[in-house]
Amino acid sequence: MLAALESGSENESEAATSTLFVISYAKSKGREFERGTMPETRTNTKRGKRTPLFIGLALIIAVVVVGGAMMAGGGGRNTKTIAISPVPGVTDDVQQSLAAFRGKVVILDFWATWCGPCRMEIPSFIALQNKYREQGLEVVGVSIDPIAPRGNPGGAPAVAPFMQSNGINYTILMVNKPTALRGYDVSQGIPTTYVLDRSGQIVRTYVGVRPQSVFESDINSLL
Repeated sequence: MLAALESGSENESEAATSTLFVISYAKSKGREFERGTMPETRTNTKRGKRTPLFIGLALIIAVVVVGGAMMAGGGGRNTKTIAISPVPGVTDDVQQSLAAFRGKVVILDFWATWCGPCRMEIPSFIALQNKYREQGLEVVGVSIDPIAPRGNPGGAPAVAPFMQSNGINYTILMVNKPTALRGYDVSQGIPTTYVLDRSGQIVRTYVGVRPQSVFESDINSLL
């Protein structure tokens, strides 16, 4: 992945160099037209018209060169660092909240503090976040505790202490109403985990516990 990023940087650098060369060349040719050092045309009027036309064509070529390099370098990547809150956030629309993660590969885990299998997976998600975050991975846990409370304390008050005691290092959101889950089916039980590509499309869905290696394979195919 690092090699891919370096390759993207090299492509962008080469594109910038190519752009400067094309523009410089166009300007020099324009000056040659103006000085009369290029072959004479039939009339001065025609010569004057050809100069801006030549420069305009060169600029179009430069734009094409830069655009192609950006596409080759992965223009859909989000290189911004997303701040992670040590306390859970609240969302009334998970899909809308995930818009902030567009351009990242996302592991989206629906879970609850009282869910034993969910708790089993958390160490794997912590490890994956540590290992792949700089390469463009974000783990997002969506707690259903507020709409399905159990235990004492239960519901939303249970989530923040759980995060702290388990060393969770990724974003946690809490849904405050069932409609916040629209677009994601958790009716078969939790944990239900979705793997999303950089455009936010679902590429994998898992119901129940999966080993870290399963998610790692998915991540490596998308980063």
